[in-house]
Formats: sequence, C-alpha cells, structure tokens
Amino acid sequence: MFKRTLAAALSLALITFLIITVTGAVVVSPSSVTVRKTADETVNNSATLQDDNALLLALAANETWFFSVTIFFISSGVADFKVTLTSPTGSTLLHGCTQAQVNSAGGVQECNALASGVAFAYSGTGSNESLFLTGIVVNGGTAGNLQLQWAQNTAEVGDTKVLTNSYLEAHK
Repeated sequence: MFKRTLAAALSLALITFLIITVTGAVVVSPSSVTVRKTADETVNNSATLQDDNALLLALAANETWFFSVTIFFISSGVADFKVTLTSPTGSTLLHGCTQAQVNSAGGVQECNALASGVAFAYSGTGSNESLFLTGIVVNGGTAGNLQLQWAQNTAEVGDTKVLTNSYLEAHK
C-alpha cells in the first residue's frame, strides 16, 4: 500500500512539475519559454535599431539560456533588413544566424558568433522572408532582457515589417 501511495504521490508531483502555463502568446514551463508575435510590427524610413515589441526573454541574474528565434519579415531590396540581439550588462551573448535565400554568391546568407548588439544586414526582396537566429546567453549578476532589435538597413520611405507568428524559443 505504501509503495502505491508513494508512486501515486510521485506521479502527481511530476505531473504538477510538467504542467505548462499559457498566458497570451507566452508559453512557460519550468525550464522553457516560447514567445509568439501576435501582430505585425512596422518600421518606416528608419535605419535605427529598435526593440521588438514582443520578442524578448526576461533573464534573472546568473541564468543561462539556449535560444532560437524565427523571424518572418518583409522588406524591400532597397531598405533590406538588419537585426541584432542585446542582453544585460555583464552577460555573455553569442548567436549565429541564417537566412534561407539565394544571395549574390548563390548560397545561403549567414553570420556566425555575433556578440550582444552587433547587427547583421539581410537582403530584402519585397516578399515574405524568413531568418533564423540561435545562440546562448550566460547572464551575469544583473537581471534584464534578451531583446531582439531590428530596423531597415537603409532608411527608405516604405514599410519593413516583422510579421505575426515570428517566435522566440528558449530553454535552460
């Protein structure tokens, strides 16, 4: 009887631990987070990096997170698209990126081992594009955000958009 009661209690504890809480477009479990963009966001005639309204991750002091970000965007071939990630002072952030399109060399456009705040430009085509970022952030003693920032690479009077359903996934 004791073994069955203990097994039932352990099962209940495990189920309770694995329950996922859903709040709007943010899904959180004890060791993972998914943030989904629920509306398009537009920049027009600006090459100044700006914080994305949705794609960020709150970091407590001394946490380590592995992450991936999938960005769906539209930008013209004149404006193009630039993107970076930033993290709190005292953290170490490394990320790489890939855009699935044919570039002038006939291959996939990519970047490697970028640090916090280092932007990379991607070609726009005026059609839907996708971009993938992956990396790790090892936070120091200061809480803050892992924050996606983006803009037009060349200011143009025309809309550059990060689209609904772009998302950030992270796990400890």
